Amino acid sequence: MKRIMLLTLLFAMLASVGVTATAAEKETAVVDFGNTFCPVMGAPVADGQFVVYEGVRYGICCPGCKEAFLKDPAKYIAQLKDNM
Repeated sequence: MKRIMLLTLLFAMLASVGVTATAAEKETAVVDFGNTFCPVMGAPVADGQFVVYEGVRYGICCPGCKEAFLKDPAKYIAQLKDNM
């Protein structure tokens, strides 16, 4: 009986590790848009400053632009595509 309980526990632990790996794989599926200028302010993109929207990472110039971008992402994405 103890073996069955231990095997069940071991299986449950291994199954949860598999779920965690799948979630980690989803996080790495983000694609970089590659813009060099902020879609909100027009300034050069700052290192480490970005916003992720629907699996795409868009560079921005400062933390304040993240909130503005997320209020109307379609507007800023259209601006980026127009300037390509």
